[in-house]
Amino acid sequence: MTAVAVPGVEQTHDAAVDLRATRRRRRLGDTQWGDLAYRVYTTAMVSFTILVLLSGWVGDSQVDAAAVRSVQDVGPAWAGLLLAVALLGGVRSGSRGGPLALEGTDVHHLLLAPTNRSLTLRRPTVGVLGYGALTGLVTMGMVGLLMSQRLPGGPTAWMASGAVFGAAMAALALGSALLTSSRVMPRAVPVLTAWVLALWAVADVAGYRPTAPTTYAGRMLFWPLGSDARAAPLLVLAVAAAVIGTLVVGGLSIEAARRRTLLVGQLRFAVTQQDMRSVVLLRRQLAAERPRNRPWFKVPRSFGRRFPVTTRDLQSVAHWPPIRLLRVAVLGAGAGLAVRGIWQGTTPLILVAGLAAFIVGLDATEPLAQDVDHPTLVASLPVAEGVLMLRHLVQPVIVALLAGVVGLVVAWAVDPAPEVLRVGPVIVVTGALGAVASAAVSVLYGSGQDNSAGVLMMPEVAGPRLVIRTAWPPTVAIIGFLPALAAARARSGTDAVGVAVTVGLAVLVLVAMVFTWVRFRADLHRALAESMGGATT
Repeated sequence: MTAVAVPGVEQTHDAAVDLRATRRRRRLGDTQWGDLAYRVYTTAMVSFTILVLLSGWVGDSQVDAAAVRSVQDVGPAWAGLLLAVALLGGVRSGSRGGPLALEGTDVHHLLLAPTNRSLTLRRPTVGVLGYGALTGLVTMGMVGLLMSQRLPGGPTAWMASGAVFGAAMAALALGSALLTSSRVMPRAVPVLTAWVLALWAVADVAGYRPTAPTTYAGRMLFWPLGSDARAAPLLVLAVAAAVIGTLVVGGLSIEAARRRTLLVGQLRFAVTQQDMRSVVLLRRQLAAERPRNRPWFKVPRSFGRRFPVTTRDLQSVAHWPPIRLLRVAVLGAGAGLAVRGIWQGTTPLILVAGLAAFIVGLDATEPLAQDVDHPTLVASLPVAEGVLMLRHLVQPVIVALLAGVVGLVVAWAVDPAPEVLRVGPVIVVTGALGAVASAAVSVLYGSGQDNSAGVLMMPEVAGPRLVIRTAWPPTVAIIGFLPALAAARARSGTDAVGVAVTVGLAVLVLVAMVFTWVRFRADLHRALAESMGGATT
């Protein structure tokens, strides 16, 4: 008998590398690495220049010595909470097969081949870790640059500390995700540990003791105010988690990898098409969010007979999974804390508040988006489409107002000052309405009727239109918090409540314009189509 030569580990690994290189060459075509590097370089330089200009334009004043001491006391706890949330997110991703999103060919051929899985997955794992660490480095470096506007220490020191903290946080979160997905231990162990650390960090922020381990790690972000060696173990843990996670990644479940590959592929396509609705749905599938079988509350029948659309929408909220309720509450609390920071003079936090409110609006407008997904069903109903869409906005306003109340309570609990209860209700109303208006623009503007408008546009027009379409919905949510910014700027010598109400009325005018567009949008499209059809005839 003739012996059959079995390829060794090195040969199979080299074959996998060649297959990936061939697919990459076919995907990129004639694009050279030098061209890609130049694009990345120019994009990074333009982004950094814009950030520096915006940072100088904001020009927030330096805080006094008492405020610096307060930041030294409470700042590490908040940074530790951010680290705990990132760690929890990484562990939850790992429990569902993350953070790797492999190509279909790798899942169906390489992972099923008689090869060393850890060696096969090492290159994509290193790529995910490198990209994540770079993202954390750049993001937190920008945060450090903005913090240098208010705190002593110089921009370079703050950018460096922020970059190191961001890279370590990303490496720890991704490494924990790899350890969880590798199944080297029961998944309940890392998940339970992450939840304990997150709750411990929350208790530390609330003022309870003893100090959470994440708080010591959070001191790294505030090194310009005084170095603390107790933050150094974060770097060791981050490197260890990343290295060990890379070595044991071969334990990844093939079924989980196949499911994640399919969903992430669809998610990337939806992002390239600017389809926010599909992005939200696919993200929920990745998070394994399933509606509850038993509702949290019941809507009275008498209310349902009088207001059927709002009743159906409220019943949808009643079946929300716990993780979505928690997300909306956390986002509301985050927006409230950001507004509190705006009141203290940190202007860039208006972006944080607006983006948090925008995400709340996207969650709340789910029933509206479902009807947008079924235009034929909407056309068969005995009510005008614009009226139906407008009625769908009642329930999101209720949800957004409740999230705003959560933010108001959290802001008052952090620092119970009379101004919070006087100015806060105005900001809750404008922020909630701005969140709903921004989500309505995002959902309706991404429908087929509006997407078809840009098909035959010239590139010179289609490019700016795409930018406006992407930036306009979150901008509406950010505008909803302008009363907070105006009240913070005017509180020294003017009635802050009066200024907030004045600016809030202007915000309400914008919201009314958006709601009017929602009401008559379908009629405008229909009239435009009829006029174009008549002209063609």
